[in-house]
Amino acid sequence: MTGRKCCARMNRQQVFIGVDAGTSGVRCLCVAEDGTVVAQSAADLRDDPGNRRDDVVHEQSPGAWWASAIEVLQDVIANLAASGISTDSIGAVAVDGTSGTLVCLDESGSPLRPAMMYNDGRSSSQAEELNLVGRETCETLGYRFAASFALSKALWILKEEPQVYERTRFFVHQADYLAGCMTGRFDVTDYNNALKTGYDVQVDQWPGWIEDWDGLRTRLPEVLSPGEQIGVVSRMASRSTGLPAGVKVVAGTTDGMAGFLASGASHSGDCNTTLGTTLVFKAVSDSPAKDEDGAVYSHRLPGNTWLPGAASNTGAAWISAWYPKMDPGELDRAAKSLLPSKSIAYPLVGRGERFPFLNSNATGFPLPHVTGPDAYASCLQGTAFVERLAYRELSRCTGRAIENVFCTGGGCRSSVWNQLRSDVCGMPFLIPAMPEAAFGAAVLAASSYFGNLDSATVKMVKMQEKFNPAPGLFEQYSELFAVFLKEIHKLGYT
Repeated sequence: MTGRKCCARMNRQQVFIGVDAGTSGVRCLCVAEDGTVVAQSAADLRDDPGNRRDDVVHEQSPGAWWASAIEVLQDVIANLAASGISTDSIGAVAVDGTSGTLVCLDESGSPLRPAMMYNDGRSSSQAEELNLVGRETCETLGYRFAASFALSKALWILKEEPQVYERTRFFVHQADYLAGCMTGRFDVTDYNNALKTGYDVQVDQWPGWIEDWDGLRTRLPEVLSPGEQIGVVSRMASRSTGLPAGVKVVAGTTDGMAGFLASGASHSGDCNTTLGTTLVFKAVSDSPAKDEDGAVYSHRLPGNTWLPGAASNTGAAWISAWYPKMDPGELDRAAKSLLPSKSIAYPLVGRGERFPFLNSNATGFPLPHVTGPDAYASCLQGTAFVERLAYRELSRCTGRAIENVFCTGGGCRSSVWNQLRSDVCGMPFLIPAMPEAAFGAAVLAASSYFGNLDSATVKMVKMQEKFNPAPGLFEQYSELFAVFLKEIHKLGYT
């Protein structure tokens, strides 16, 4: 097809923009209604005095998110123009962001302090207080509050920074803030992001016990269904981003949920794993899961599909932390012949783990200074061991074995890692054509155009590759996995 014919075909289609705000930057995809990516851009998070990470503290400047979002949106709009695609064809925009990240906003929507990121660990004692007061909600929804929850962080603000709490008009999340910058509305969220602020997703309301804290309920936003319209791009945001004023902006979702929407997982027994900086798991289920340990929580899609899941602090973060400025492709090629590795690694960067076990003092092994192809191979393998243990825990909570894994996130660009993960877990690993959260956000943006989310997913998500376990390797990895389990048990992590 010639470029002119392609542009003509695209101009007859609606296009939808998905913005994915992560830990390290912002990514944006513009996707046509047939699933074709017509423009894309990415920008690293800009340096800002509000960005801080050390030990249990992890804060970022919401202004830095918006600056990066402006950069990628301007780039995407320029790419559309260069391709001859009219901005009049933009049907809607949706934003996803990190789950559990908390932003304190004043009446005008201005941040009062740096955002407390999902993995900021300072609110552990507040989480325990919530588990006592909100015991009934925890039992009903089958989870326990943790420091990774936004509500725990809001309580920490109340107790540790009362002057900020008094000035806070709304506690919102990363995706909400960016959508607010586009529309001027900072008083709304979606029920997937709101889950970690205590929202009861089964009855669609804030639980009454939240009123027990000084004005907390009045600081929580209105909750919409993902994909429901928030507003439109304001004139001010249009001038900043290049988005046409008046374009529809819909309620977004968490990064893990957006990864799920991009994955193609749809049936009971399917699981989506997003391998980015961290590992995020979502299993398809007909009902919410109950977890006596409280690590698994259940998101839901519009309709009656439940997605029990959890997030690990382990993921691909160790690659940039321990192998900076090295080519992952070259490292993969060097590691391939070294697998299976008899060196047992748990490649956790920083302190504390959320899933597949909960331990605030967990640290990784071996030490970060152990580098080279052998260590790299063992860390690839160790991440896959964490994934295998996570599937075992999800199966226990849902009562249903995981049968297929649909992969999203930057980690699934590595064919070596994908094959290793399939061999370790003994299951097929399927890779969609666009395994990115930004694509899932674009699918969510398109849901009202297609009438519902299921139809948008069927029309837009395409599968690209499938990795099946290599004969005989599952048994070899099972022996090494048993050693891994003994090591983490010896350290008191399980």
